[in-house]
Amino acid sequence: MALLEILLPPACAGCGAYGRLFCEACHRLLQPLSRGQDHFSAPDAGMVLGDALLLAHAAFAHAGPMRRALQRLKYGGAARLANPLARAAAPALLHLLDVAGPAVLVPVPVHPARLRQRGYNQAALLAGALAAEARLPLSDLLIRTRATTRQHGLTRAARLHNLRGAFAVRRGRRIPDSVILIDDILTTAATLESCAVVLRSAGVTSVFGLAIAREV
Repeated sequence: MALLEILLPPACAGCGAYGRLFCEACHRLLQPLSRGQDHFSAPDAGMVLGDALLLAHAAFAHAGPMRRALQRLKYGGAARLANPLARAAAPALLHLLDVAGPAVLVPVPVHPARLRQRGYNQAALLAGALAAEARLPLSDLLIRTRATTRQHGLTRAARLHNLRGAFAVRRGRRIPDSVILIDDILTTAATLESCAVVLRSAGVTSVFGLAIAREV
């Protein structure tokens, strides 16, 4: 990785300036969605309550440099962005752990066809980096069993219908008591809710979710 940085100096995914994958100036422009000590006790743009999903938390608004960085990570082959974005979101994970307690991080899976197309699952990269930051266990507990149509522009009800039967628990994995699902972008929480239904049916007691950013 050090040699790669020398041969191919990184450009910031937020502004294009050379030197870092995600520069300090863009980091300062990120828009946190939660309000400090009011977090979890008052209406909060970074929080979503679910049914099978107990609570989902998003670290930042999906806007500005964060939107551009996640676009690069998801569609531009910029896998190295997972580490700086996970470091930025790590405080949000620690806040969620105050409520969730000890938990296993589980990335939201992508369909094998999408995985072949992109070369990686961005949620899995983010989950791995977050697990390292917070020293938490990581498990590829979920698989995507069928491809779905694009979720963009669909209502929450339509998204839930689109995702019905799209996830399953991977055979041979230990079922933890508590899970925090990791995804890149939170919109209606339909994906996290669909994953949570499958996990709860498999015996997971508590399912929470964390996204790097949320559409606001």
